[in-house]
Amino acid sequence: MLEVHRLTDAEIEEIRSLRPGVRASLACEGLHLTDEEEALFEQFDRECLTPDQRRDRLLAYSRAQRSTKARAAE
Repeated sequence: MLEVHRLTDAEIEEIRSLRPGVRASLACEGLHLTDEEEALFEQFDRECLTPDQRRDRLLAYSRAQRSTKARAAE
């Protein structure tokens, strides 16, 4: 059986500690996370996802958002 790696509590806390700086950096570019996006990152924390797993979920989320917007524009 394939073992699924999950982050430790310490690793999750390290990621969380970086978020204010990331938010400030995004704000400098005029970008702000939506409540839905914030909830997505909280879900990643609860699931203890690794950076690679988070990236894959973000890509899937982004693709789904673009697909929804494209269908709405038709």
